[in-house]
Amino acid sequence: MIDPAGKDASAPAKPRSVRRKFQFVIVAALVLCALWAGGWFVANHLASEKIAALKADFVARGGVIGCDQESLGGFPFKFSLNCAPASLDLPERGLSARVGALEAIALLYNPGHVLTSVQGPLSLKAPGDIGVEANWTLLETSLRVGTSRLKRFSAVTDNLTSTITAPLATRLPTAASAKHAEIHLLQNSADATALDFAGTVDDFATTIPGAPALPKLSAQLYATLPGALPEFRDGRVDPLPAWLAAGGQLKLGRLSLDVGGFLAMASGDLSVARNGEISGRVAIRVDQLDRLPDLAETLHPGSRDRVAQIIGPLSAFLKPVDVDGKTWRETTLTIKNGKVSAGFIPLGRIPPLKLGAAAGG
Repeated sequence: MIDPAGKDASAPAKPRSVRRKFQFVIVAALVLCALWAGGWFVANHLASEKIAALKADFVARGGVIGCDQESLGGFPFKFSLNCAPASLDLPERGLSARVGALEAIALLYNPGHVLTSVQGPLSLKAPGDIGVEANWTLLETSLRVGTSRLKRFSAVTDNLTSTITAPLATRLPTAASAKHAEIHLLQNSADATALDFAGTVDDFATTIPGAPALPKLSAQLYATLPGALPEFRDGRVDPLPAWLAAGGQLKLGRLSLDVGGFLAMASGDLSVARNGEISGRVAIRVDQLDRLPDLAETLHPGSRDRVAQIIGPLSAFLKPVDVDGKTWRETTLTIKNGKVSAGFIPLGRIPPLKLGAAAGG
């Protein structure tokens, strides 16, 4: 039925309950926003107190923290701490470090996840009159922690350059650089006490006093260390003693090197004793053996001809294998208490690792 105004008189009027529900949703949203904002400011206050307590503890131990411009913000979804420039000094230990700027971000919706970004340049002084000056176009880290163990730590840098001064350590490089480098430490998915390590470096170059100019190196590494991820104790963790106590095992999934065009890959299982001696078996694959004479000449001038003479016998000794469409030459190395051999042929000895006091007990 149509009324004179053209409206359908039989159509029901819009229920007031619908309008009330809509109004309730709006009010609830406003209340939640207010609670979130209030919670953020309360948490921000608590974070400020925690940072102040950490600073006071560091100062009580003789440290000095510098920050010309400091701000704490990040509302509404994160906490951010900005410091520019930032400095840290431990005079009693002869250690000091300064960077252009530091930003740390904690995600409110992902507790336990902290991101940091560091701007150069870096000026570092360490015991032994060691000094480092460095800069980069990118340096970022990401840290994720669980209730009792590390979940993941990552660090990435691009276009890193550095100069090193060490009057008392003549074997240290005087310069080092890399186009790209990253490190990842993460909890193994199958074993919560095992630590997975992954790293890569592209176009790494270094200068060593008294040594010839070395070719650029690119490398990739993936390995698992069972037992190297103990629980936190008082907010700290020392993985080396726990790893050694678990047997000092290293499951080398992949180590690949590209040095001056010479390619090498390694995988296998190793173990490190408390005295630092290494044992295990490692499969070694190599390619571009013809690059070895020039590489050897660079590392040890006058060795090109000698190395060229052994390329043929060495290639015949190695077994050809096809991997990813490439033919490699492969052999297996056996390491027993540091002594390396290929079959019955002794190849040399790996010096024991210096593990220090962590290897005791």
